Amino acid sequence: MPQRAKNALTPQSDAKETKAETSRAKILDVAQKLFARRGFEGVSIRDLAQALGMTTASLYYHFPSKEEIFVAVHGRSLEAVQREVMDAIAGLKDPWDRLEAAAAAHSRNFASPERSGASIAAEYYEGSLAPFRKIMVPQRDAYERLIAVLVADLQLPKNVDERLFRLQLLGALNWLPVWHRQGRGHSAEEVARQFVRNFRMGLDPDYKPAGDRKKKGAGKR
Repeated sequence: MPQRAKNALTPQSDAKETKAETSRAKILDVAQKLFARRGFEGVSIRDLAQALGMTTASLYYHFPSKEEIFVAVHGRSLEAVQREVMDAIAGLKDPWDRLEAAAAAHSRNFASPERSGASIAAEYYEGSLAPFRKIMVPQRDAYERLIAVLVADLQLPKNVDERLFRLQLLGALNWLPVWHRQGRGHSAEEVARQFVRNFRMGLDPDYKPAGDRKKKGAGKR
């Protein structure tokens, strides 16, 4: 085929590819919300197709199974959390301030009813999703490496296991959406920040949160 003819076909090919990417993005947006609200088992392909206003055949054209839709949402969710954490810690110097900001960003993402934070819990690596662990675990580990770096920067006492510290913090943060209710008392971000402060107070007897310092100063007057 002459080169000119090949070039003439390129815009059409690009347009088709762009349309397919747009359709996939829309599918993932809707799936993300449904999985966040109902969990993996509570959403069927028919539910997704109905919410998208398309046929199940059209949905299968883009994704061969519900599991693969979930895996794509899982990866995209973790990438979004990682970006939010990176934005939150940018410009902060103190290691504890950085961890506190990261915890707040993490919880803001997970606690949102329109996000899929609640859908990436470890329980979803079982059942029909078990064969996809080899994809999802590395996705999760990439994010946890970022948290591991933030924890390492704290230079914790030698008798504190960094890995257990990280897992304990992430466990507390990941369960926030299960019991926390927005609009009742502290926000999810405030709770997450307090988690980190509690850890810090337990490790550093001389540390006093800013609020406590202000109260003491007011008392002396």
